[in-house]
Amino acid sequence: MAGLRTKSIKLWAILLILFMCITTMTLFGFIASQSLKKNIELQYKQESQSVLNRTVTSFESSFNAVEKFLEQIEQTFIMQPKMTTEELGLLFNTYQNIMPSNSSLIYGHINGHLYTGNNLVVPNDFSPIKREWYKKAIVNKEGINWTEPYLDYFNQNIVITASQYVNGQNHDGVIGIDFKLNELSKIISNSMIGEDGFVLLLNQNGTVIANGDNYLIGETLFDEQYNLLIEESRKSYVSYSIDEQQYLLHSYQLRQNGMNIVTAISKDELDAKLIQNLFPILVAGVICILIFSIIGYGITLLWTRPLKKLGILMNHVENGNYQVRANVKSYQEVTRLAKGFNSMIRAIKKRDRELIFSNSELKRTEEQLRSKYDELKESQRVLKLSEEKVAHLASHDSLTGLLNRRRLNEELNKSIINYKDCPIAVIFIDLDNFKMINDTLGHSFGDQLIIKVAEMLKNISPPYKQVARISGDEFILIIHDVESEKQAGEIAKEIVELFDTGIAIDSKILNVTASIGVALYPKHALTAEDLLKTADMAMYRAKGSGKNGYRLFDESIQQEIEEKTVIESGIRNSLETNGLELHFQPLYSTNHNKITSIEALLRVKSPDLMKFGIQKIIQIAEVTGQIIEIDNWVLENACRAIIRINKQLLDPVKISVNISPVHIMQQDFVENVRGIVENTGIPPEWLQLEITETSLMKSFETNLKKLELLKQLGISIHLDDFGTGYSSLSYLNSLPIDRVKIDKSFVDMMLKSEKERRIIETIISLAHNIGLQVVAEGVEYKEQLEMLIKYNCELVQGYYISKPLNYEQIAVRLLEEDVTSIN
Repeated sequence: MAGLRTKSIKLWAILLILFMCITTMTLFGFIASQSLKKNIELQYKQESQSVLNRTVTSFESSFNAVEKFLEQIEQTFIMQPKMTTEELGLLFNTYQNIMPSNSSLIYGHINGHLYTGNNLVVPNDFSPIKREWYKKAIVNKEGINWTEPYLDYFNQNIVITASQYVNGQNHDGVIGIDFKLNELSKIISNSMIGEDGFVLLLNQNGTVIANGDNYLIGETLFDEQYNLLIEESRKSYVSYSIDEQQYLLHSYQLRQNGMNIVTAISKDELDAKLIQNLFPILVAGVICILIFSIIGYGITLLWTRPLKKLGILMNHVENGNYQVRANVKSYQEVTRLAKGFNSMIRAIKKRDRELIFSNSELKRTEEQLRSKYDELKESQRVLKLSEEKVAHLASHDSLTGLLNRRRLNEELNKSIINYKDCPIAVIFIDLDNFKMINDTLGHSFGDQLIIKVAEMLKNISPPYKQVARISGDEFILIIHDVESEKQAGEIAKEIVELFDTGIAIDSKILNVTASIGVALYPKHALTAEDLLKTADMAMYRAKGSGKNGYRLFDESIQQEIEEKTVIESGIRNSLETNGLELHFQPLYSTNHNKITSIEALLRVKSPDLMKFGIQKIIQIAEVTGQIIEIDNWVLENACRAIIRINKQLLDPVKISVNISPVHIMQQDFVENVRGIVENTGIPPEWLQLEITETSLMKSFETNLKKLELLKQLGISIHLDDFGTGYSSLSYLNSLPIDRVKIDKSFVDMMLKSEKERRIIETIISLAHNIGLQVVAEGVEYKEQLEMLIKYNCELVQGYYISKPLNYEQIAVRLLEEDVTSIN
């Protein structure tokens, strides 16, 4: 370096080259590092988003399937409100078989009974009403409720439960589906982002339920920052430290139960990836600096030597020597410059060849990138088609392609909002006896029938209509611009007539009919929900009128609904506020010439119910299921009343209590009766239960066992309203009954018709022949009594003997008769 002076061209040329190389390399390194960092982060975020989308899709698909099952079961309860215990078991076994293997079905009745699918074994002390899912459904009766994840101690699995309240005639309770998280947790456990990233499943409180290596399960990572952190991470990626390592977090909250799925990208892995990709660039830059520095120094030497010679020649010229020439052969510096120039040309040619080769490589790379780009576009096209298909399935019925219930509600609400002054008809169509077709011909045949009906409905005359399928065999038509009720009726009639010619499926002709209900906007309802409800009411009125017809919603239907609501509320208040009372009607023994038993009859004191007949009240109670509470109240109070009465009598009398068919069908019927007998302390032989023929014929074998159990307790069983039902000798002789009661309709006619008298005489003779006593009710005239005594009827009951009396009156009557008989 001694030859390099501060004013030397060589030194400044080398320093300038070094400065330019270092500056260029620094800028290039900075730009490259930023670009690499951005691309690496984008790559990892895309991978994170893909894992999150895949996981969310798996979870929500499973949850939506569970909700769909709940809706289908609820519709089954609505369509079949009077299912027996065996039918309930079959229903739940059927649904359990078609549900995913990691789900289990359970139904908790409001009276404490439990139904499960596939004979699911639960402990004896298991009570659904103590479960969180049951309580949630009772509080929120309108929708589907999801619990937080919890440990199921029966099978040691982490589960969540979806539940829904069901309000049926006989089946008032909560349906729950336990959903094991083990399968979905495997998705979490098998998901990774890069090499060090992972996926977390958190409950609402931030506790880890599942992650890649399961080492964080049960920990709460985010403390008080949880809610704020989750809210921010849903919008963008948030930096957070876990176990002293920095991660980029992104999350998604599941709508069903508030659980959060969180993806974590390791920032250390991002930095390592950046350094790994940047290192070759830095090495290449250092090598370039060294190479360019050497080349610059050599070029400087070549340039300075010819200039020195030229300087000497210029001095000669300055001295007047104009003959000097710069000859290549004479001057070694110029020769080297020429050779260097030639060498430079050769180097340029070599570099051109390398550039040409590099250019061909770049073209091949470009073609590969273009091919990848085309593949990416095709993937995007397929993805778009899939999204469109998913969107279509979310709003349309998968079998028929019609609108589903959710989309129907949206369209109906939209029509009401956007076209307030335009009349709309909602037509509710329900196929008659569709279940029988499914059961006899198979579900595949039933599906073909549903598709045929859907096509028929789409082709009816009104041009401005929307058609939807809302459940198995229920369809809805929304008809716009309906001019009058008459036009709506004509459309309904047209639908009824569609089924007149039968429907051909697989060379079979099905004679299918439909029951149709029609409601109009704004005449009958102002909201979509109310319109569907009123159309549904009208459809049930059409079905109750013999099916195969239609019915427009009218005031009588509304009045019936309002009356049912008033009676239902009145019964509830009466049970809570002592608004019920018992009257007692004597049964006179023709053999002993005295009253030997009394019948307890329900009466109401509540002002809300007094305007309705007692039969109407009982009918509504049977529909709402309140008849079971009423039966228990009557039975308990009747037992307590007869105990008080018999304490004053030397010769005790017995008491008869009518039992509803709905109550007999309950699984715990015998236990209810036994519990009341034990709690009141009544001797079982004082108690007589009156049941009707029709209640026995429903699940005959099951009811027969119940009656035999009651007989074993010492309770008498009487058959009420004999002659109006089946009156079959084959079952009459096999029933464990003590007495039959001839219906009042026969007694009313016995003085007017010889035929009726012979029927009564035959019934009494038949009963005696098989060892049964006979009661004749409705005796209002002396002639009726004398005729019944002539036929050897043991007991009579009616206004001729005594009208129903309150407790004080019957107690006095029985005491007087007891004293008279002693005297």
